[in-house]
Amino acid sequence: MGFTEEFWEQVYKPYLQYDSFSFYPILLRPKSRGYIRLRSTNPLDPPVIDPKYLTDERDVHTLVDGMKFCIKLGFTPAYQKFNSKIYTSLYPGCEQYPQFSDEYLACMLRTYTQTIYHPTSTCKMGDEYDPTTVVTSDLKVKGVHGLRVIDASVFPQIVSGNTNAAVIAIAERGSDLIKGAVREPYEPP
Repeated sequence: MGFTEEFWEQVYKPYLQYDSFSFYPILLRPKSRGYIRLRSTNPLDPPVIDPKYLTDERDVHTLVDGMKFCIKLGFTPAYQKFNSKIYTSLYPGCEQYPQFSDEYLACMLRTYTQTIYHPTSTCKMGDEYDPTTVVTSDLKVKGVHGLRVIDASVFPQIVSGNTNAAVIAIAERGSDLIKGAVREPYEPP
């Protein structure tokens, strides 16, 4: 998960012998924007990837609000039936803030945040004359003959849920485009 030994020892190890649960607020509409660029003209060189997570403070505020909601949820009657308690280990580097204050929660999320493994939207699909798009609505890469992109990278925005179904839909559409298939519009019964 990428955290240090110090982080593991201070935050998680004290609770190993206990049953526990976690809530993870998800930022579905991030305002922060990163980039992917070619490192060189050598196709074997890995790209330069800088997601620029949490560079827009609105993302931090949204996630702090989500964290406060999760904390409140853990103290609802449904969870109190199980005598739930919040972990009280201090996050390394956040000790200077009052625990569970907005400043502390912001420090927590800047210390440990994850992507949930569904990166998207690096090759935005849209109007061929829009300078912010990489792929046209027929999934062709602008300015490159014979190349299409058919995956989650073409999403203009992150979908509001698991990306699997949306990727399947893109793949089915891309398959039809490659085969030249024309589907009749759906008519409800």
